[in-house]
Order: sequence, then structure tokens, then C-alpha cells
Amino acid sequence: MLRRSILKGIGAAALAPLATPLWAEEAKWPARSVRMVVGFAPGGTADILARKLQSPLSMRLEQTILVENRAGAGGMTAELEVARSPADGYTLELCVSTHASLAAINKKMPYDTERDFAPVVFVGSIPLVLLVNQKSAYKTLPELLAAAKAKPGSLNYAFPGLGLSHQFAGELLKQRANVDIQAISYRGTAPALNDVIGGAVDMTFGTLPAVMGAIKGGIVRPLAITAPQRAESLPDVPTLVELGFPGFDVSEWFGIVAPANTPQAIVARVNAETNTVLGDPALQLWLKQNNVVRGTTTPDGFRRFISEEIEKLSQIAAKAGISVD
Repeated sequence: MLRRSILKGIGAAALAPLATPLWAEEAKWPARSVRMVVGFAPGGTADILARKLQSPLSMRLEQTILVENRAGAGGMTAELEVARSPADGYTLELCVSTHASLAAINKKMPYDTERDFAPVVFVGSIPLVLLVNQKSAYKTLPELLAAAKAKPGSLNYAFPGLGLSHQFAGELLKQRANVDIQAISYRGTAPALNDVIGGAVDMTFGTLPAVMGAIKGGIVRPLAITAPQRAESLPDVPTLVELGFPGFDVSEWFGIVAPANTPQAIVARVNAETNTVLGDPALQLWLKQNNVVRGTTTPDGFRRFISEEIEKLSQIAAKAGISVD
């Protein structure tokens, strides 16, 4: 009996060096390439931003960052892929505002947004701008809202997809201004903008990078910014806050998340390196040119931001009757 116990102990001791402690795995991370999943097709703002981060972040981590596009279901395809991935630091997601809005409008989700992801770092937000055709009779937002109140249901706005920030901006404006404006869904920003340009639709909301060409080309007129501060590229366009809607803030935002239970040491490393990259003068210039506004810089701050966004958007969706069974 004693001999058997001694042999058992010797066997365990011989095997012990083969087991790598968790802290050792974290210490050598990343030992191979890291994939960054994007829930939208190449060429969109999220994809462009991911690729702006790709090279400098690869240099900081001394491993290749592989950008992987998993478009579909308004970003849900990518979200599910990341939520189900191993929590080892080798899968990240460049998520967008739909990270919160999908949770706000879907009654049944294949994952839990707040439970199944580890917020890593907030990258920034891009304000939306309310646009009308350059030939529109409405020169200001007060004029447009006065017309909407005079003839309820006579005006309409285009939005590029269910659950996107553009729709929430439109519905929040209707709720805060107490007006009846019809919402028309499109499949993408381009067709929605084209119908405003063509006069088939009265107005739309667009992210600044997507619509600046039309604004500078003089074919659409910007009436209001949906963020608390004016956009540097449109200094003469007032915010909705300035126009009498305190606290109005609906923007397209971006951040990096990982699967839940990703080691804190890895989360902290990606957070620190990404914040360093975002502070680079060249990238700062690109962010400024595209009206990307930085915000909270810590994982906990980003977690609170996501929670607050889900609560805010859920309230807008409930009042507007926006839901997916």
C-alpha cells in the first residue's frame, strides 16, 4: 500500500512539468496570430477602422492581426461567432453600435450581450447628421418639424436597416418632438441617400463619412447633428441639443470586445496597446478627418457604456414598437 502511494506520487511529480499554468499561458500571449472579426462587409466604416488598427496593433503585439469579415444579420453573425469562441485572447471583435441595439430589439438572442462578451476598449463614436434634399423647402429643423406637426404622417425618413443607429435617431426625434413621421426601411445607406437626393423621401440620417461627399457636392442639406457636440467638419450645423432637445445623443460607435472570461491580463494588454495606437498622430488625424470622437478608455468604462446604451435604446425601441420576435 505504501509502495503504491509512493509510486503514485512519483508519477504525479513526473507529469507536473507537462501542465502549463494559466498564468504562464497569459504571460506568453500572443504566441500566434490573433483574429479580429468584423460583422460587416469589406469597405464599410467598421472594416476600414479595423484595418486602420490592424498594422500598428500587430506591431505592438508582435503578432499578426487577421481581419476576418463575417457579415450577416446586422452584425449578429459575427457576434455569435465571437461569443462561442475560446476565451484565450486569440479572437477579438471590432463591434459597432448594433452590439447594443440588437439586444434592445430582439426578444430572443442566441447569446447574451452583457454576459457573453468581455468589453476591451472603446474606439470611438461617429455622429449622425440629419439631411434633406438641397431643393427641399425645409431650410432648418424647426421648419421641418413645424410641417410635420401641421400634417401628421405626411413626411417620411429613410433608414438603412432595422436596428441601426439611424433608425433610433429618427424614432428618438419623433418621440422628443412629438411628431408623426413615417419610417421607410432600406437595405443600406446608399439607396436611402439616393432616394432623398431624388426627392422620393423627405429626409434621412447618415454617418458623416458616408454622406460628406453628398454634402460637399451640394446635393443634400445638413440640418442637425445627433451628438452633443458639433462636428468639426460641419461647424455651422447645430446639434439637436442646441435646437431644444437636451441630452439627445445617438451615434454610430465602435469598440473591441472578446469572449467572456478572456483573462484580465490579456484584456488589459489589448486595451493598453489599442489606446497607444489610437494616440498615434497619423491615426489621430484620420480619426479627426472622419469625425471619430474618443470616449472612455478603460474596459470597465466601456462595459458601463454598453450597458447604458442597451438601456437607452431599449426604451426608444419599446416606445416606438421596434422588436424582432
